[in-house]
Amino acid sequence: MDPSAVSPPPDSVSELLLANARRQGDAAAVVGVDGLRLGHDALARSVAAFAAGLRSMGIGRADRVAIVLPDGPELAVAFLGTVAAAVAAPLNPAYGVEDLEFHLGDLQAAAVVTGPGADSPVRAAALRRGVPVIAVPPLGAGDGGWPGFGTAAQGGSVSPDPVDPAAVALILHTSGTTARPKQVPLSHRNLMASATAVATVLGLRPADRCLAIMPLFHIHGLVASLLAPLAGGGSIVATPGFRAGGFAGWLRSTAPTWYTAVPTLHQAILGRAAADPGVFAVHGLRLIRSSSAALPPVVLGELERVFGIPVVESYGMTEAAHQMASNPLPPGVRKPGSVGRAAGPEIAILAAHGIVRDTGVTGEVVIRGPGVTAGYVANPEANATAFTGGWFRTGDEGYLDADGYLFLTGRLKEMINRGGEKVAPREVDEALLEHPDVAQAVAFGVPHPTLGEDLSAAVVLREGRSADESALRAYLIGRLPPFKVPTRIVPVPSIPKGPTGKIQRIGLHRRLESELAEVHEAPVGEWETELAGFFREALGGGVVVGRHTNFFAAGGDSLRAAALAARVAGHLGCELPEGLVFRHPTPAQLAAHLAADADFLEALAGRLDLLDPEEVERLLSEAEDGRP
Repeated sequence: MDPSAVSPPPDSVSELLLANARRQGDAAAVVGVDGLRLGHDALARSVAAFAAGLRSMGIGRADRVAIVLPDGPELAVAFLGTVAAAVAAPLNPAYGVEDLEFHLGDLQAAAVVTGPGADSPVRAAALRRGVPVIAVPPLGAGDGGWPGFGTAAQGGSVSPDPVDPAAVALILHTSGTTARPKQVPLSHRNLMASATAVATVLGLRPADRCLAIMPLFHIHGLVASLLAPLAGGGSIVATPGFRAGGFAGWLRSTAPTWYTAVPTLHQAILGRAAADPGVFAVHGLRLIRSSSAALPPVVLGELERVFGIPVVESYGMTEAAHQMASNPLPPGVRKPGSVGRAAGPEIAILAAHGIVRDTGVTGEVVIRGPGVTAGYVANPEANATAFTGGWFRTGDEGYLDADGYLFLTGRLKEMINRGGEKVAPREVDEALLEHPDVAQAVAFGVPHPTLGEDLSAAVVLREGRSADESALRAYLIGRLPPFKVPTRIVPVPSIPKGPTGKIQRIGLHRRLESELAEVHEAPVGEWETELAGFFREALGGGVVVGRHTNFFAAGGDSLRAAALAARVAGHLGCELPEGLVFRHPTPAQLAAHLAADADFLEALAGRLDLLDPEEVERLLSEAEDGRP
């Protein structure tokens, strides 16, 4: 369905809930995995009671109310109730005292909503900041909901005037990596425009139910998992957060018709299917949605094979109140590798010669429309950079094809500049995921003394598989240009992720520092020792070289590699194949490769000035045994 053809969205979240209560009555709106159920009418009453409680405390429409609750029905209703009376600011419940204190202070929070209990990080942070704490009990069973939360009034009441669609409803912080996080204000109009766009492109109806596994302190969860199902008149299963082991049981017990998630959660679900091939044989899903990060085509294909339903890839970000583009459902054309057509705001490309919609022109993706934030809070410098001619600059690079489908080529901030060659890490991810042993992959930049930045990758192997770094690099050589092949590819048990399950490439090298560090071993045998000496000469600077020292990770570049190859060739008195050091970048790997070359060994056998006969015999024996 074309999102531009949908009727105007409601002016506010409260208007949506009241309209649903009138139309849907007692039909389920919010259910829990433990049997809790709220109908649309009970949800509207609970939200109204919550809003009245806030107003009784003197909290007004412009006041910021932080919410620190675990995922579940209570968080869903507390968010909706806060939005009905004030400005909601959900925070990650996993934050410690210092993070919570920062966010409460940065928000200038008028109050913080949390669960019962006398001792918790949020209470400690609130005490330090002097922020009132509102403790909410668990929702009542059946369709009881919340009658209110019994807090004494503090300073009179606030009139429940109609909501201005331009009024701020939600503030979220951007997930900054090196800079101070920015506050993103989103109005009722922003939220309703985006939620309606999601509901429209997915054809959501009252019979649809979303299994909400994305956290409800994040824009993806709030808009796609919570507001969009309600915008379609349907319901949500407010889970306690994603659990790979509980996912199949929830499909059976709560009867959802769809779910939305980031690619890492989809991959975890596929891992569950690989461990138990029949676990998803029976389900009631009619579609799967993916957003917030690029979905590798191989993962999309595997999801469709396992579940037998269409997977819709979308494109969203906080500043757009989530959705910006989406592929359509069948019979519409879904293009793997594309995030689809505009599905909410207008989309164009900022090229060197200005804003364009020309086919095939690559540049920065820009957006404008009713779902886009009006600007960051109290941050004129960031706003001056983020907006140009009324268009918001997303920071993503991409192009539009002849059908208006958007293809993203990389995140400008994540683009890796490897000695002047630009590498989009997503391309490397997708190439690694084509290897049959690889379940998850992420490429990322690493500081380098001569290149400025180098390329590494981390992979999670499929259960029972054993591909090593050398095999994975060899797989990529020939599939990718040499400058796009990572210097290091490290298998890890799991890839570090942010609180929403999204991989954060920037700074990932610091989180994987121990995995990237070389385990030093002295060279084995005369030939490895000889090569290690050549490595030291080429690298300079007194570098300590072991048998597993990676020439490029230790500071080498293409010029030094050429010098190393020439030094080895001159010493041996023979030609070496081009790119030999790139393909075999450690003394152990280079020695093993040469040892497996029968012609080389036969030539070397007569050079007693280089190796003694016993060393030649050892190398020959290892080559015959197939050992490195």
